[in-house]
Amino acid sequence: MANPLPAQEAIAHQRIGLFGGSFDPPHLGHLALVEAGLRCGLDAVWVIPAQPVHRQLSGAATDAQRWAWLKQLFGHHPQVQLLDWELRQEKPTPAIVTLRRCHTDYPTTTFWFMLGQDAWQQISSWIDYPAHAELCNMAIFRRSDCSDDCVIDEHWQSSAPAALSELRGHGYCCQIDVALPAISATQVRRAAAAGESLAEFVGADLCHAIRACYSKQATQQPI
Repeated sequence: MANPLPAQEAIAHQRIGLFGGSFDPPHLGHLALVEAGLRCGLDAVWVIPAQPVHRQLSGAATDAQRWAWLKQLFGHHPQVQLLDWELRQEKPTPAIVTLRRCHTDYPTTTFWFMLGQDAWQQISSWIDYPAHAELCNMAIFRRSDCSDDCVIDEHWQSSAPAALSELRGHGYCCQIDVALPAISATQVRRAAAAGESLAEFVGADLCHAIRACYSKQATQQPI
């Protein structure tokens, strides 16, 4: 599963997006978020599938399946790299642990942690929060079904989206005003269990494999 990490000097002074998640399964909303970050000026995005701390995986897909689906979804993007750091821990890994590793291994790189608005609203419950503000910046992306502005707390300095291509350092937070598709992994799993087409949620290349995985789980549920 492992992908080679870039050498420290190769990304010195770059601005790298970190996009973690359960990806259970990955979908076109994830792709749209990553592409929005790149359009805003990030040099690259690292996609990090997780053993999540704040939620449970569905149990339908293996780590290997989630990894393979992510490779299909992002494989055509030269600026996207998949990292299996958290999968190899084989236990839930808080975001702060990954951020500390990034900060230690790449001290001259500026990292932007990429979040959907729903995840940002839960950030105060994250382990060791607000230590994150000493290690990274935050880029918050809004789905098309979320109309409210983000409330940025006192631990972060509010900045404009142009910051992704301009600022260095840490402790900045910006809201990316781009309407992402209103897709959730829960929605995809429910559609798969109902035998519905998933093409509009995950794309034609992934729809059959993902539907087979999650519809199989549904048929194995006790009545």
